[in-house]
Formats: sequence, structure tokens, C-alpha cells
Amino acid sequence: MACESAPTCSSSHHCASVRHDRLVRTGSGEPGIGKSARGTLLLVTRGDQARARFLKALGRPFVYEDLFDSIVDTVFFVKDVEGRYVAVNRTLANRTGRARKDELIGLTAVEVFPGILGKLIAAQDKAVLEERRPIHGKLELHLYPGGVEGWCLTWKEPIVGADNTIIGLSGISRDLQSPPASVGQMGSLSRTIDHIHRNIDAHLRIADLAERTGLSAYQLDLRIRGLFGVSVRQYLVRARIELACSRLRHTEQSISRIALDCGYADQAAFTRQFRKSVGLTPWQYQKLHRPDMAA
Repeated sequence: MACESAPTCSSSHHCASVRHDRLVRTGSGEPGIGKSARGTLLLVTRGDQARARFLKALGRPFVYEDLFDSIVDTVFFVKDVEGRYVAVNRTLANRTGRARKDELIGLTAVEVFPGILGKLIAAQDKAVLEERRPIHGKLELHLYPGGVEGWCLTWKEPIVGADNTIIGLSGISRDLQSPPASVGQMGSLSRTIDHIHRNIDAHLRIADLAERTGLSAYQLDLRIRGLFGVSVRQYLVRARIELACSRLRHTEQSISRIALDCGYADQAAFTRQFRKSVGLTPWQYQKLHRPDMAA
């Protein structure tokens, strides 16, 4: 859950091991030698100087949000250390019902997303900010305001300031495409996808799926990535969680029964994966969609 990482620029020089032909003269007159704010000797390259000149000439922080404005399937955001939005793209504004991007600036996820959704996003941000724990390609089911659901891959990166402290985070969440209409015409691959959904309650091994398709495991992974934007393993998780969500919303089945029907050994394993993907426990998800079953 918590769908909402592109790096931002920093004006600090980087320490690096460089070849002698890339060293440049600094103000001290010595090739490639300079001092940091802490008095540490640094090697300075032509790239360092070009970067410093460029950043000095910027009229405003360089956070790329304008580049993401026309990408309708990707949400982009930058937040400060308190979790407040300082830059967003138009997609995020549109999806949260804002007419302008600047209406989100200064707000936190709790203020933007209602109820438990905002709290889940805030908790994920806190882990990135306080533990310097980046998120790379996390498959998540995003529960948008209004009850609309959609799968996405999320990246979040902490932003480090000149004094090596965390000053914020940047991130992207990219929508995953739905199965294209042509899937039914793709022969063995289509039959393998059908097999997955017909046998979702079974222990499905990637090697067996590849053999069924007549491909190597690597080739099958490439085909699935090309169609759905995720790995075979992620596709299996997605298929199981989607079925579980449907059962939780529309049936009277117990959570333990749903766990078994969706291919999990027990309710505990199912709950762990469901919470990892959706951000809610199965019970919380069911309560959100069916308040009548909260008792």
C-alpha cells in the first residue's frame, strides 16, 4: 500500500577516487586538491566544478517535478524531513482532487489521504526518513480516495543534506498496466497465465510454469515483465492478493478459508503478505470495504 524515486541534486562535492587525467586545479594551485567544510582534503574533478557552477546558477531547487507532469501513469513527489510535500507532479494533484499542484505543498500524507491510508503512507515515509531505508520497486495495491484500487511499483529514496543528515525524501509510484487485450492470442503464454489463475490455491513453482510455457525461467520472466511490468514472482503475488481482495469484499468466507484458497499455507502467512502488499491486514481491508462485517 502507500503508493504515492527520482533523486534530487545536492550542491556538495563528492569524494571520489579519480584518474589523474581528470584532476583539475583548485584555488590552492595544487592539481585536484581542495578542502571540505570540515577541513578534509578532497579530490576535485572537472565534473565536480561543472556541477557546482550549474547548481549555483539555478533559480530554484532542481527537483524534476515539471518533467513528470506529462506522465499520467506515474506519481512523483518530494517531501521534507517532516513528511510535508515540497514538490509534486500534476498526476498526484489530479488523483487527490486538487486543481493545482501548489494546493498540496506543505501538507502531509495524513492531511491528503483520508483515514488509515494517510497513516500508512506516513509510516512508510518515517521508515525512509529515520532509518535511511530506501524502497525499491515495491509492489503495492494503492487504495485511492473514493474506493478506487490500482497496483503500482513504488520507489522512495532519502535525500541527504550537505552535513550528511536526512533532509527529506523523493519518490515515484508507477501504475502497472492491466493485461492487454492481445493476451488471449499469445498461445502457450496465455495458457500458462490461465493455469496460474485456475490453480492459484496450489504451490506454483516458477520452473514448472516456465516448462509449461516452453521457455526458460529467465525467458518467462522477460515475457511477463513485458506484459505486466512485474516479475513472475510479483505477478503471482498480485494474482493472489487480487483474488483475496475480491473474496474479502464480496463473500462471507472466513479469512483462514480465503488464505487457503489463495495459495497460502496458513492465515499467518497470508496476513503477512497481504499487509506487505496492501498496507492493511485482511480484517482491516474488509472493514474498510464492508463496515457491516466489522463486528
